[in-house]
Amino acid sequence: MYGKIMREQHPNSLEKIGTGLVCSVETFRGCTIQLVKKQSGFNGLSTNKDGDVRKIEVKTMEKSFNWIAISSLTAIDKLFFERDYWLYFVLMPKNFVVMTKGLPFIKLQLSFDENKDFINNLQQWMKATRTLTKGSGLKFLPKLQLKFPMPLDKLVEHLIAVPDDEQWHDSVIEIWQNTGAWKRVYLAPEKD
Repeated sequence: MYGKIMREQHPNSLEKIGTGLVCSVETFRGCTIQLVKKQSGFNGLSTNKDGDVRKIEVKTMEKSFNWIAISSLTAIDKLFFERDYWLYFVLMPKNFVVMTKGLPFIKLQLSFDENKDFINNLQQWMKATRTLTKGSGLKFLPKLQLKFPMPLDKLVEHLIAVPDDEQWHDSVIEIWQNTGAWKRVYLAPEKD
């Protein structure tokens, strides 16, 4: 008589689920995770046993796996200029956590290396925007929308099937899946 009613998750609820999965997998990996304030430009700090720290931004996806948004000057600054800034993509409902090095992953997906001045131009734009907002009463709320030619769900399928694809080794580091317990389904080889 009555079919199942599919309820759409509110984006805030979905993001909390994604953050919970990231905290769970980081704890499972033996790391200490600390969530931080939104104004920091990332969601949390993960510290492993050796003291290595990752600044983690969590992006949770359920239906559309081919784009993300980065909002605020602080988050854009962290993505493009922080060495230890990682993007963790949580793919629902299969509970994949894709751990990527932020800038190398974005560079590979968008291939903006063709424009050699891109990073310098971006840095100049950010400095000019900050200068303009100081004392002016203006508040800019920039938002980057990044569309990926390789959707994240297809990338996960590809790397599980072809883990030797060297193209992704410097940007996608690990992929974990939780189907009741955590299992690493992909690991990029370490460099010599």
